[in-house]
Amino acid sequence: MVHSVTSKPPVLVAVTSKVAPDSAAMRSTAAQIPQPTAQHISLASALAQKGPPFDPARIASLKEAIASGSYRIDLGAIADGVIRFGSHNAS
Repeated sequence: MVHSVTSKPPVLVAVTSKVAPDSAAMRSTAAQIPQPTAQHISLASALAQKGPPFDPARIASLKEAIASGSYRIDLGAIADGVIRFGSHNAS
């Protein structure tokens, strides 16, 4: 709740609680975290060596469109993408 502006400084209240670590619960949680397998590590290494996808023809066409002034930005598509991204991450 927001109160009107006054000359009085706000009162801050600290809330603390002590929780003793439960080592059995911590071990249970750690056991649930999946460990990378050799297959996953191999795939990650191969993808890292390959590098990001690169389409030289697409890049050339974009450069040409920008240089000629014919490149148009579709603001509706950008807005739709932002909305889709936000709806997927609004958990």
